Amino acid sequence: QALPASPGYPTVLQGGAGWHQCRLPSMWSATAAFARRTAPRLRSAFRCTAPSAAPEAERSAVVELGPRAAPNSTATLTSLVPRLSPAWAGPTPGSWLWHGGGSVGPGSVRGFYFPRYRWFPWRVKLIHERRAALRKKRHIWPRYTDGKEAAIFYDKEDGTQKAFRDKEIRMYPKKLFQYSKLLKGRQIQDAMDWVEAMARLRSESIMKLLKRAYKECTEKHNWDPARMYIFNAQPARGYTVKSIRRHSRGKYGINKAPRAQFMIRVREMPLEEFFHRIYIFNKVPRSLSSDMRVALSEHRVDIQAMKEWSPYICAYSRFLHRKGLRWLDSTRQFDYYKVRREWIQRYQINTLRASTEAREARGLPPLALGE
Repeated sequence: QALPASPGYPTVLQGGAGWHQCRLPSMWSATAAFARRTAPRLRSAFRCTAPSAAPEAERSAVVELGPRAAPNSTATLTSLVPRLSPAWAGPTPGSWLWHGGGSVGPGSVRGFYFPRYRWFPWRVKLIHERRAALRKKRHIWPRYTDGKEAAIFYDKEDGTQKAFRDKEIRMYPKKLFQYSKLLKGRQIQDAMDWVEAMARLRSESIMKLLKRAYKECTEKHNWDPARMYIFNAQPARGYTVKSIRRHSRGKYGINKAPRAQFMIRVREMPLEEFFHRIYIFNKVPRSLSSDMRVALSEHRVDIQAMKEWSPYICAYSRFLHRKGLRWLDSTRQFDYYKVRREWIQRYQINTLRASTEAREARGLPPLALGE
């Protein structure tokens, strides 16, 4: 049954006596729901400014399912798609079909990945190059070389890193690869917070591995927890545990439970590299900045601590800090090595504050920085 076309839109899409508002048998309820969900998209597809400007194909739509459609009817939702005529040059710019709407028939499924509009490979390459340029611009380098000063970056494979491995993880390596991408390059406390916030049942083994690495590095090797970073995380396929399962009628089957391995490699970042990452590049761990904000909100620190923590507290304070550094560097007032020496000295004094206060309470002199 052909419905009369109204100016601009088909009647079936205007909300009048359309197909999706008719009383259908129970077996067509799912199809009717699909039509109700698809109608707004199709309504935008047949958008036009004036009745005379709409093509013939966009002004008429034929619906083959009526209110008394038989259950064995061969009509489909393809009737909602306009009948193309030789004079129709294609969808109008800005419509849903213009953006690649795809099929709207029953059973049609779009792909899982929805690419951005006109996200071509050459444009992706330009975006990646721009992001790399912005990251490079964020650095501030020394304006002179000094042979007495230590390097900024060190080799990660210097022999001081520690490896921790778990061989009894009941997950596939494909799932573990998601954890490896999440943990790589993060501070170990941030990594534990991220895994704990995921609220996955299978993440307990990863959480135990991170806690074991944190405890062993801090208690056995006396590492600084703030400078412990996971620079490598690798999943691997393990063995398979086979068990016998009894079926009915005296039959048996074999159950296969896979086991996977997961290894993380932790390193204590040197103070020079830690200074450049935290103070210059201003990539502050979330756990550190959140602890600072909590301490400030609870009034556990004084105003002087707030001034010292201004480069790390929040995103806006970090932005102002980087802006001030760029101005000092552009006006030749920023001495990289001098600021680094002062920052490292203050950091070492702060790390020894707990032991110093304990020794002063017992009447002992404070320890020197070299000790």
